[in-house]
Amino acid sequence: MRGLRVLLFVVVVVLSALPSANLQAQGEQRCFRETGQCISGAIRRYWEQNGALAVFGFPISPLRLETIENWTGPVQWFERDRLEDHSAEGQGVLAGRLGVEYLARQGRPWQFRPPGEPLPGCRLFPETGYYLCGGFRAHWERNGGLARFGFPITDEITEVIEGRTLAVQYFERRRMEYHPQNRPPFDILLGLLGRELLLGGPPIAPTPVPPTPTPAPPTPIVPQILLDEPTEGAVVSSPVRLSGRTSRAPADNRLFFRFTEPNGAELARGTFPVLDQRFSQYVAYTAPVGNTVIIELSEVDPRTGTVVASTRRSVRYAPTTAQQITIEQPVDGSRVGTAVQLRGRTAIFPSEGDLYITAFDTRGTVVYTVIATVRGIPGQAVDFVIDLNLPDQGGRLVTIEVADINARGDLLARATVNVFAGTAYPAPRASAGSAP
Repeated sequence: MRGLRVLLFVVVVVLSALPSANLQAQGEQRCFRETGQCISGAIRRYWEQNGALAVFGFPISPLRLETIENWTGPVQWFERDRLEDHSAEGQGVLAGRLGVEYLARQGRPWQFRPPGEPLPGCRLFPETGYYLCGGFRAHWERNGGLARFGFPITDEITEVIEGRTLAVQYFERRRMEYHPQNRPPFDILLGLLGRELLLGGPPIAPTPVPPTPTPAPPTPIVPQILLDEPTEGAVVSSPVRLSGRTSRAPADNRLFFRFTEPNGAELARGTFPVLDQRFSQYVAYTAPVGNTVIIELSEVDPRTGTVVASTRRSVRYAPTTAQQITIEQPVDGSRVGTAVQLRGRTAIFPSEGDLYITAFDTRGTVVYTVIATVRGIPGQAVDFVIDLNLPDQGGRLVTIEVADINARGDLLARATVNVFAGTAYPAPRASAGSAP
């Protein structure tokens, strides 16, 4: 056993004495004159396949052995990250937990805190007790999420970075920074934690421990979409009112909406206006197969198509009980020809934006059917005028039915009118005193 320990010690000493180039995996090097450093092997492949310069920055050290959290192996430092080659353990290349190390170096507590109340438009991580909101949340979700950044370990806060006061948020592996002077997607950048930790960053200024373990919810600074209605898990029908506000005016004063089922099947998409950073809009959508609807609102930069901010809400779908249909023309018992104009009104905009029109004879046989598109505003009453061309029924009694039926077959409302339809009406009886 003692001999094995001596052998391991000799191996470590020999490896430590080797030039850094000998630690690199075999393969073509890629060198950067900006820093005079090169990358190769597994580190280079990981760097190139996971965002390269925009995500990691330039290399600022050679590949070398370091001991990190009881692990010793080859690592290489970059401006924004530290890449660790865990290939010997079968884990490949991993990003360092620089956010944790940076806060620990400053003596700033970040470990788990009791979760607070949910914050509208934000995601609460019970693993650490911190929120992730708005533009930072959108960037986290669209650029690797947990694997790339780790859990949030602070709320959105303000810090002085290189002489500028910025909104930032720390994660286990990263620091996001909001640079409002840049247009999306470059308004959110990743901090230079690798450079600050390896080469020396700003002066260490420990933050006093707050008197309470549960601070007040953060005030959003980066672009936010705050959806007040409907609330998470609310029971809704179609149309549904979307009401809320934004932390600043969107670039083109509009938001994109998208309704989907949990499996991704799309139920509706479109845009609506935002006035004075507030919105209130009824949206009609196709009824889901099940009972769950996912609502996603997003702000998109009109020049680049980049999502600047987004929020998601899961709600429960139930057919509306508020729909009513009134048929005003033709009147009940009237005589009509084969060309019939149907006029009426619905109490709210139809669930799918259309009405089902069906005509039956006295035996219940369907003699005519059509689906008519209705024009109007979701959430408001709608007047409809529909022209029908019925088969000639020879003046016999026909029932015309108008129905609002959603995509999954729920009958939301219906109305009927009975008319004598066709061209061969019974001859009217002669009135008294009329000419023979």
